[in-house]
Amino acid sequence: LKQESGNLDIVQVITPDLIAGDQLAGLPVPQTFLAGSEPYFADFYIVGDPGKLYIVGVSQIQSKEANNPVMGWVLVARELKTDYMVSLENQTGLAQSLIVNGRRVATSLPAAPNWSLDPQSALNVEKTGEACCTMGAASDQTYYAGLMPLSDAQGNVVALSELALPGNSIRNGMVNTIVVSAGFSLLVMLVGSLLVARQARSITNPLLQLSKTADQFSQGNLDASTPIESGVPEINQLNRHFELARRQLRHTLAVTQREMKHAERLLSLLPKGVIALDENDRITFFNPDAEVILGYRSWDVERLHYTHIFPPAPGETATVGDLLNKPIDGPIAQRLSVLDAHGKPLLLYVTISPLDDNPPSGYSSERVLVIRDVTEGEAVNRLRYNFLANVAHEFRTPLSGIAATTELLVDEVNDLTPDEIKELMEPIRLSTLHLQTLVENLLESTTIEAGCFQIHRRPVNLEDVVKEAADLMFPLLKRRNQHLAYTGPVVLPTVWADANRLIQVLVNLLSNASKFSPMGSRIELNIVQDPDWMTIAVLDSGPGLPTERFADLFKRFVTANQSHDTQYGIGLGLSVVKSIVEMHGGQVGAENLPKGGAKVWFTIPIRPKEEKENL
Repeated sequence: LKQESGNLDIVQVITPDLIAGDQLAGLPVPQTFLAGSEPYFADFYIVGDPGKLYIVGVSQIQSKEANNPVMGWVLVARELKTDYMVSLENQTGLAQSLIVNGRRVATSLPAAPNWSLDPQSALNVEKTGEACCTMGAASDQTYYAGLMPLSDAQGNVVALSELALPGNSIRNGMVNTIVVSAGFSLLVMLVGSLLVARQARSITNPLLQLSKTADQFSQGNLDASTPIESGVPEINQLNRHFELARRQLRHTLAVTQREMKHAERLLSLLPKGVIALDENDRITFFNPDAEVILGYRSWDVERLHYTHIFPPAPGETATVGDLLNKPIDGPIAQRLSVLDAHGKPLLLYVTISPLDDNPPSGYSSERVLVIRDVTEGEAVNRLRYNFLANVAHEFRTPLSGIAATTELLVDEVNDLTPDEIKELMEPIRLSTLHLQTLVENLLESTTIEAGCFQIHRRPVNLEDVVKEAADLMFPLLKRRNQHLAYTGPVVLPTVWADANRLIQVLVNLLSNASKFSPMGSRIELNIVQDPDWMTIAVLDSGPGLPTERFADLFKRFVTANQSHDTQYGIGLGLSVVKSIVEMHGGQVGAENLPKGGAKVWFTIPIRPKEEKENL
């Protein structure tokens, strides 16, 4: 930079926080030097003792911000030394000297004294500020001398420019020479000012680019680099530090964003709603799982009071407010029944924790609620409880009948006729058949749940399957005075199936039809044959199926009865039917009949899938 700008002696960059560049005691303060001459200014300045004459220039570093227009200053200075005087003499033909405080500080005059050629005249020029011509001697030679004051911007004489002509030169040319020298001096001052302005701009522009990049950083744009190269080493170093800080900040921000996304992913994997409340119990955070559980959207509930999303369910006495009003020394939890966004009752497990590590006076200004929907789990628990109760009931009824009948046989066997004994044995056989069906359903349900359920296909005459199922059901139907009617093809085909499993399916469906049909009613077994499928349906004369339970009818522990006063079965028969049919590649379904009663049907393929693909 010094070489490009005319060998400047001093280059400084000054901000409120640092001073970078060449150091020299006695240089002016930029603010004081510029006062009234912004944005840049150049002037003569005396530095040091004995004083040396410098041309000093200062330029402001402008900022884009209106409230802080000045970021700093650039100061450059050049000392007027002997080599500069020699250069002027070569251009003008006149010996050049600078007089500062009565002493000659720079000169091109050989063997010149340390003071002016005419000390008295020099003193007068300093006092009056007016140039003069005089004579003086040096090295036994007489010189015509011209003394011109060099004044700063305030009009103070800071130095004298002394021009000397040997005495043998034309006396009249002396005045012209003084005038020419004065012109050159003024030209030097003008050139110096222009150089100062040029150098100030060459330093200011890179700093303005840095300021622009800093504005982008403040707006969150850390991708723009700062490829600024200037001729000032200090600015280049500042730029390198700035670029290093940008990269480190971008890396730190990227790591933070990754950690936040990781935490969000972990939080999203937990099937729990998270809701944050501020000190006024207003919602500040509502995660996606909370949206799913409660049915609200986060943008609809943020800044709302928590009571808008936690209305208590009918009959519920405890509320979320009761939990929030308790002193919090740590997480507290409770089960609460509330209504979701659609008015549907939910059973929630609510945990409340403080966000502050040390809440004042035992209460937290900000709290987080973690909610978990336990409605389905509670329903499953009730189903299991009802299932166990139903199992006990279903086993107790036939066992009680067997116990009573066998006790009667033991006590009266000697007095009973063979026909009476046979009549007493029939309830035992029916109870045993009922127990066998219950045990088979329990075993099949267990193997299905364990994933061990299997079927063994082989060619089976469907007519034999239907006949055996009807024979097994005959005693039960006879006891209830019910009639089993068959509608379908006279000749049934051979299917590729597990005969025992199909008999189990038919027995379950016929048993259900008998339970839900009144005494003396008609039960129909209907079979329809298609080219590839057999559709088998059991139609009863009962009250029909509740339409709202069609979707759950074939689930475990779900029974088909509508009455809450009477419980039929343990809720496993139809789930076993569904599993057996699906293992055969078929489907199950149920519907109500127009004239009353219900129809439960299933399909099975006539040929195995592999055989059909080869046809």
